[in-house]
Amino acid sequence: MTIDGERKNAAKKIIDGKKITLPVLLLLKEKTMDQYGVRGWMPQIFYVDQQGMMIGKTIGARNWEGTDTWLCLRELFDIK
Repeated sequence: MTIDGERKNAAKKIIDGKKITLPVLLLLKEKTMDQYGVRGWMPQIFYVDQQGMMIGKTIGARNWEGTDTWLCLRELFDIK
């Protein structure tokens, strides 16, 4: 999730470099930020289920390559 053009380019570098295949939402409008409850400029991850409902949120940096992280995500999204 990113706000402006400069951050959009930075996010794209990370997404491409890490070969992230999950959808990434780029926030460009304050109305959308308000709808998601975005506060501040720290990393914020929103978990959205297949029906488009937000089911969770993480604020702050995380080690997304750790085993514990993936176990949590698999349980949250009921991934087998």
